[in-house]
Amino acid sequence: MAPGTFMAGERTHKSDEHYRSTKRRLWLGIILGLVLVAAEAVFGIITGSLALLTDAAHNTADILAVGLSLFAVYMMAREPTERRTYGFGRVGILTALANSVGLVVLACILGYEAVRRLQHVEPVSGYAVFVVALVALVINTVVALTLFSHRHDLNVKSAFLHMVMDAAVSLGVLAAGIVIILTDWYYADPVAALLISVFIVYAAWGIIKEATDVLLESVPRGIDASAVQAAVESIPGVEAVHHLHIWELGSGVYAMSGHVEVEDQRVSQCSGMMEEIDRMLKDEFNIIHPTIQIECATACPTAPPAPAPEEDGSG
Repeated sequence: MAPGTFMAGERTHKSDEHYRSTKRRLWLGIILGLVLVAAEAVFGIITGSLALLTDAAHNTADILAVGLSLFAVYMMAREPTERRTYGFGRVGILTALANSVGLVVLACILGYEAVRRLQHVEPVSGYAVFVVALVALVINTVVALTLFSHRHDLNVKSAFLHMVMDAAVSLGVLAAGIVIILTDWYYADPVAALLISVFIVYAAWGIIKEATDVLLESVPRGIDASAVQAAVESIPGVEAVHHLHIWELGSGVYAMSGHVEVEDQRVSQCSGMMEEIDRMLKDEFNIIHPTIQIECATACPTAPPAPAPEEDGSG
């Protein structure tokens, strides 16, 4: 079997449709994001609103993030190669990590600018802030809803989180615009930017932790290693399981390796048991890449015992 044949054979009509749907949704996010950034940048410069410029900068970073996610989708669809026998699933994990780290850096920069603006507050047009923020809220909400059904994929989840945060950011800017209109309290603009920055860091940190767990080959969240061991040991013919390792190859693609102890028997007699283990792991735990080493539960003799010495009948 050529390297990668197994993974290539897993492609189904359902996965192909998921791939096309994900691409369409990410492209929609990029196009709408470009329109939004242009509007926020223009009105932010005209009105002098830091909140609008902050949101425009944030949305620019999000467009790059969604672009990275789209690139990852294309890469993850590539067939495995002789060198990369598991395929390119972790490109999406690396992209999610890069997106989230970029968000944290951007939030720190914007937070610094917000603190600086608090010390030297400037008047802004509350009506312009309100209108642009309202448009941004609608656009970001629409894009987030289009990605909602694909959020189980960590790569798409990072893009979805970007859109959710964008909607929350727009809501904060909207609130700042209302406050300025009603009270002329211009501090609402940098305060909104500062709160947005804190929220961005908080939301991005969860994806950073999750992506790091995948890269460190930790047991995936939602899978209990002891439950997997118990399930395998419940298969008829299995005596015990040890050296069990479970990790994630890419978003939602799990692999496992382990040593399974059985009674001393021919290898051909283990075929039915192995098929049952594979089926159970896939159906109950979504582990589609199990690697199992069969071992004899009892010490197998390596040589026949030496014959007992014959008794001397002359005695």
